Amino acid sequence: MGHHLVQQLAKTYNIVGLVRATKNLKRLKVGQITLCSTDEPLNEVFDRYRPVGIIHTATKYGRTGESVSSLLDVNVDLPVRLLELAQKYNSKIFINIGSFITQGKGYNYLQDYALSKQQCSQWLRLIANKASTCKVVDFTMHHPFGPGDSESKFVSYMLKAIKEKPAFIDLTPGEQKRDFIYVADVVSAIELTLTQSDNLQKPYTQTDLGTGLSYTLRYFQKLLGSVRNTKLNFHLENCPIAEMRLLKQKLFLTYLHLGG
Repeated sequence: MGHHLVQQLAKTYNIVGLVRATKNLKRLKVGQITLCSTDEPLNEVFDRYRPVGIIHTATKYGRTGESVSSLLDVNVDLPVRLLELAQKYNSKIFINIGSFITQGKGYNYLQDYALSKQQCSQWLRLIANKASTCKVVDFTMHHPFGPGDSESKFVSYMLKAIKEKPAFIDLTPGEQKRDFIYVADVVSAIELTLTQSDNLQKPYTQTDLGTGLSYTLRYFQKLLGSVRNTKLNFHLENCPIAEMRLLKQKLFLTYLHLGG
């Protein structure tokens, strides 16, 4: 999602990005963004650039055995430090991208991650209400998808499978419901929030970032066939990837970016 945000917001704003690692930055075009490392003293970064708004998108899931302390460092400590600095340097708005997983709907294997995101929201609310100099919008984001997504994610995985036309695709029974939102719509929502920051009445606002509509995996199977008029057979017993994601809209656009 980060490179989609940069591409759009760079049309209006001077973008400064804090990065934890320099890998996976190939999609960012030269001139679109000024990069700083999180290893730099953050107060110096704020003093140098005086940001009017901060969008916190960094997250760590803990899927590969990371320590709890490393999850807290990225998912709690970093956004808390950024908000405190945003208040100190009179930024107008702080936008946090949270996760629907905090609502407790499955994903038991990500309990550490979910707890850290819950605690992040609790701290942001507390800090925002103590000093209302910088408004906080805390988005609970559902399932973004779109061009450039990792092939391990459900939408890209399934669309790639359609392209390759396997005999079977292994899935779970498909009763899970998910709200999928196209990444360009996520960017539009964030951009609108930036432009309307002066109209926010409360120091802290928490709201969902999704379409408001959820579909089962079985319904998604019907959508799959309509993408390329392809009929697929499914083994509904095993899931080859951990996250079950469903497609709601703009499926065909994503498919085209996979070379369909």
